[in-house]
Amino acid sequence: MKSLLLFLQNHKKQFLLILSGSILFALGLIIATLFPITSETNLVSPFIEKNIVKKELPLLKYTIPNLKSRRYAPSTITLEKIISETTDYTNLLFSYISDGKKITGQLNLPKIASNNPTKPTPIILLIRGYVPQEIYKTGTGTKNAAKVFAENGYITIAPDFLGFGESDLEPENSWEARFIKPIQITELISSLRTQTTLEYTSLEKSLKATSNPEKLGIWAHSNGGQIALTTLEIMEQSIPTTLWAPVTVPFPYSVLFYTDEMDDEGRATRLWLAEFEKNYDPREFSLTQYLSSLSGPIQLHHGETDDAALITWSNEFVEKIEKINTAREDNDQEIIELTYYTYPNTNHNMVPSWNKAIQKDLSFFEKSFKDIEKKSSLLDL
Repeated sequence: MKSLLLFLQNHKKQFLLILSGSILFALGLIIATLFPITSETNLVSPFIEKNIVKKELPLLKYTIPNLKSRRYAPSTITLEKIISETTDYTNLLFSYISDGKKITGQLNLPKIASNNPTKPTPIILLIRGYVPQEIYKTGTGTKNAAKVFAENGYITIAPDFLGFGESDLEPENSWEARFIKPIQITELISSLRTQTTLEYTSLEKSLKATSNPEKLGIWAHSNGGQIALTTLEIMEQSIPTTLWAPVTVPFPYSVLFYTDEMDDEGRATRLWLAEFEKNYDPREFSLTQYLSSLSGPIQLHHGETDDAALITWSNEFVEKIEKINTAREDNDQEIIELTYYTYPNTNHNMVPSWNKAIQKDLSFFEKSFKDIEKKSSLLDL
């Protein structure tokens, strides 16, 4: 025993090293048994891996790439009640379902369509810009243009959006309420293409018309232009579209530009955006990053004295489209068809050039729908 103690005393350092190594080796065996290393663990310590909590990113589904891959379900378009009537058309409240929620809006049914219920009638989808909820009524922002189109024989349809008119409530998160609007438009288009019969029946009156989903056009104003362009990028389809004073700048500048009108001069918005950019790439929410997905034809109107959506925005938008077209021409690809009109001394609502712009739109849709008819005839040959 004395000799053993003497040996340990003389070799104390070596003994401690051997003992420590044995303990670590045994501990390693225990860890390897409890937490086997696989290709999924990526050689990360199991103690660290266990404590990692994946952050929820609820707005990620609204990036334009994700909206492109989303499935859009059509629903039934219901004509609920007559709002008013003129000698040329009947103004009705309509509803449909988008993402499980009811959305209402205004639909104008021309008498020429309801008097010939089997003849397919072209449709113009109208998308309004920003309107405060407290002053909004169904048709606000679109009714004047819809009136002209209906008087010229087009069925017109203008959604209220969630939270407006008699629609269901919009999402509580104001940013989600913004990002969800292209979904509402895309699903309305899907519904219009699926359902060609529009019918209203009450004790007092019955109306019926047939729409022509092959001849579908879009009219959009202000922020509605941003929604329309995003929708076109998502769908990657050719839909004749006319834009009035559209918001075409990148996100989030498209939001920040208007924050000087807020009570806090935009402080809450800037704080949210700072947090937003920690988790998301704003470029994936910005229509300016996906302009190559457009095909046209697009007609663009902008007043030179517009202080709500600057004419420089449209100038820059046109330059970007021209750059894409130049590259496409060099590669013998189809260009984005775009026509641009500017109006001196004209404001955001196209006053005093409103009549000039709407007449150009009537000519634009007439030509576009004739071109669609010609292409369809050639395909039938």
